[in-house]
Amino acid sequence: MAKKKRAARDAEKRQREYQEGQKRLARRRTFVGLLGFIPLAVSLGCGSGVNLGPLCALEPNVWLLIWAALFGSFLGLTIRLVLERRKFEKAERGAA
Repeated sequence: MAKKKRAARDAEKRQREYQEGQKRLARRRTFVGLLGFIPLAVSLGCGSGVNLGPLCALEPNVWLLIWAALFGSFLGLTIRLVLERRKFEKAERGAA
């Protein structure tokens, strides 16, 4: 009886930790995704002739490089979310 209660508590704790980790990753991914629009907009704006003041001091290609780095981070976080979900689901199936 005590083993069942302990196993249930452990499973509940794993579930809670997993969900908290997923929320943190999702928030970070959202922040990086939103942040990525800034260099993209500046690059497109300066490249099309819109005067954005000191932001246009850098070449549009530099802004695209910054955007590419942020987009890569966004993709990496997305992949990590998916892989961790699969890992958790596999562990849950193995424990059941």
